Amino acid sequence: MGGRMGGRMEGASARPRRRKAVVWLLAGCVVWTLAVVIWAAVALLSPDSPPPEEAVERRAAMHHEQHHPDLRFYVPTYAKTHKDGTSVLRYRVGDSDDSGVADFLRTYDITAEPRRTGPSEEKYADRFGGVRRTVMVVYAQPADGEGHFDSAARITVRAR
Repeated sequence: MGGRMGGRMEGASARPRRRKAVVWLLAGCVVWTLAVVIWAAVALLSPDSPPPEEAVERRAAMHHEQHHPDLRFYVPTYAKTHKDGTSVLRYRVGDSDDSGVADFLRTYDITAEPRRTGPSEEKYADRFGGVRRTVMVVYAQPADGEGHFDSAARITVRAR
């Protein structure tokens, strides 16, 4: 009889350990589930961070919201802020009235007079909102006999 009773005691003492383990396992599952739900809520409800190009555009006073937010804007092909704090943006524009250098200058409120720096280059320097901008326009073809450019262009904006 002593052997049987000892067996019952061993089984009885093992059950509370199993129950304790199950309780801890369930508690861990509940905590994990809550953590996943909170993470999902934060991920879905928090606003997306803007792309890094947008910060460079704002620093250079070339972001569309700084000018005419309801109108058009140009997307830079390159945007970077250098270690010295100079923001550099590069754009490509076509040769039409809808997407040309004149429209680009009008869109970003660049009113400075151009200075010819080469047969197919013009330079503009202005200030906008405390930011000094230098705009270099390099046309695909040199100017015609009257000094007008009728070609696509690469535009580089440096701002500090």
